[in-house]
Amino acid sequence: MAKGLNVFAVPYAITVLGISHVITQITVIREFINVASGNEAVVGLLFSLWLLMTGIGAWLGRFASSYRMQHLFFRLSLFFVAFLPIIHIILIRFLRDFLFTRGELPGLGSLIMWAAALLTPYCLITGGLLTIACSILPSAGPERLSIGKVYFFDNIGDILGGIIFTFILIRFFNNLTILYVPAFLCLSGLFLIERRNTGRKWCRAPWTIAGTICLIFMVLVPLEKTSLQWLYQGQTIVDHRESPYGRIVVTKHYDQISFFENGEHIFSTPNIFANEELVHYALPQREIIESVLLVSGGVSGIIGEIEKYGVHRIDYVELDPSIITAATDHLKIRFPPSVHVHEQDGRTFIEKATHRYDALILDLPDPSSLQLNRFYTLEFFTKVKSILSDGGIVSFAVSGAENFISDDQARFLSTLYNTLKRVFAHVLIIPGDRNIFIVSDTPLSADIASLLTHRGIATVYVNRNFLEGRLTDERLSFVNRHLQADVPANHDFRPTAFYYSMRLWLSMFREHFRLPLGAAALFFIVYAASIGTINRTVLSTGFTASSMEVIILLCYQIVHGSVYTGIGLIIAAFMLGLAAGSFLSNQLISVSRRTLIIIELGIIFYLVTYMAMLGAASSMLSITVFSIMALLIGILTGAEFPVAGRLEFSSPGKTAGSLYAADLLGGSVGAFTVSLYLIPAVGMYITCLLMIALKLLIIAGLLVRIRS
Repeated sequence: MAKGLNVFAVPYAITVLGISHVITQITVIREFINVASGNEAVVGLLFSLWLLMTGIGAWLGRFASSYRMQHLFFRLSLFFVAFLPIIHIILIRFLRDFLFTRGELPGLGSLIMWAAALLTPYCLITGGLLTIACSILPSAGPERLSIGKVYFFDNIGDILGGIIFTFILIRFFNNLTILYVPAFLCLSGLFLIERRNTGRKWCRAPWTIAGTICLIFMVLVPLEKTSLQWLYQGQTIVDHRESPYGRIVVTKHYDQISFFENGEHIFSTPNIFANEELVHYALPQREIIESVLLVSGGVSGIIGEIEKYGVHRIDYVELDPSIITAATDHLKIRFPPSVHVHEQDGRTFIEKATHRYDALILDLPDPSSLQLNRFYTLEFFTKVKSILSDGGIVSFAVSGAENFISDDQARFLSTLYNTLKRVFAHVLIIPGDRNIFIVSDTPLSADIASLLTHRGIATVYVNRNFLEGRLTDERLSFVNRHLQADVPANHDFRPTAFYYSMRLWLSMFREHFRLPLGAAALFFIVYAASIGTINRTVLSTGFTASSMEVIILLCYQIVHGSVYTGIGLIIAAFMLGLAAGSFLSNQLISVSRRTLIIIELGIIFYLVTYMAMLGAASSMLSITVFSIMALLIGILTGAEFPVAGRLEFSSPGKTAGSLYAADLLGGSVGAFTVSLYLIPAVGMYITCLLMIALKLLIIAGLLVRIRS
């Protein structure tokens, strides 16, 4: 009976480890984004760091050679894996203002050290568990098949974790209480392992009993609101809610109510000055304004400014319904009959719109992420023009500076200006703390004060006295002199504005990355040169698979809006592909280096197909298409790992540790390089071409080994 229980207990423990790993990864990254105001650069960095530390843990696991040590580590690790994620979330919130000055934005270097200190214990343990599981998993066949089986069960857990998180947990739990579910599953796996080793009596499962008591205590204590309050000291949290799009927090300080989304301050009441600038520089340019499309910001008071122009129809589009419900609850907002609220992605609404508008107002943050960048591209503005009436106006604002424009700021403004000039005849930039862009096919005037007087529009801040100092000829020409015609336009799949926005973000911290990045690159090159051809192939596939997972998610976000709506299916499809590929590969009777070459050629064909797919119409790029592409790269990646394990086999622990280390290190470098540099700098197509070149080099290396 003990043996039969072991046959079930260890695979079950590996599966729940996979569930915990995926759920923990998503929740911890979401928490860092909320606390550190992160974008894709932060996500790529954390994902890269996560894979790197897990790979080191897998490599260290090969040194646990004794059977007794392996089983003790396996039991203790399941206990700590249950509770470390919960501790991570609490420490991220507590240490935010303990390590950094309140209000200070952590730099990339500080974020790396902060994240590494928190993530290292969990990642090392989970990586080591995978290697040790290959040694203790019973196998009816040869030992070399245990590596493929562990890989398979771990992928099954990853699939279940992605599905459970996206379709169940995120809808009913917050970011901290979500982690109680994988904690319970890990404790159940620990219980089965302890029963196998000590018998069936409950008193002989001390770690499970202690863990259950700790978990019950955590459930009873209100850790979520208490830990969140640490991030908003001096303010009272009156509401906080999680949605598939992020976290909304509403705070109150005396009579001022502030809204935060994913850690970013959206607005505080009253918000008169910002609303007046965005509306009253643009709308007076037209004699008649009957219909306006407003993308985001409708709960901040901007609709009241738009109504001063006698508008008959306002279509207000907001992606996250939680913002509207929170504003309704705490600001007592009631929209007038002329306002039509649409709870969906703004770009999707514009692409399907049939109504024509006299003006479009984008009340959005800077293109500091690919999700936001898609509202500032040539493809987007081309579609916007098609839904505007003759002489229609577009208005939006980006961060600026009163009297200084840096080189990166100049390029950032230039890529937006050059993009707009390819669509509209006239572009006016009004400088200030926020640079207001106004565009139209009809001539535009910078004499805003006269336009407001002519229309009889009453304002509080944007009046003649203010505008005479703001809109001088010197200020207007100062901005125009810094515009550069050679900066390329901003595109969906070559996000130039996002690239320069990220450079501006990095320039704020005065951190120098060349030396550490050079050292990391040298280490990677030396490591790749020192390992064998098989491990090098796994390293390159880890790089490619991780890169493609990032690219698929980002492309889905560009086409469909928020990545959260499709992340569950895409990740589940990728993990399903890994499991299917490893299962099919384990059925092969014999393998050789030629088997690897066939898989590598399949990956090259896949990359070419993906590049061709991106050229299709966006209406064809549905969630099903992206999920199929994720499934295919998963199958190719999953098929290669067991083949490499059989070709390189020496012992379960040693072989698994080396292959997992190569796979995860490659994935780490891929996530970091693609998200932080390649996609922003050269775009999706060139990134895919570089991966094709890498795979051709690997095939050449395999052919040389076969011939020699």
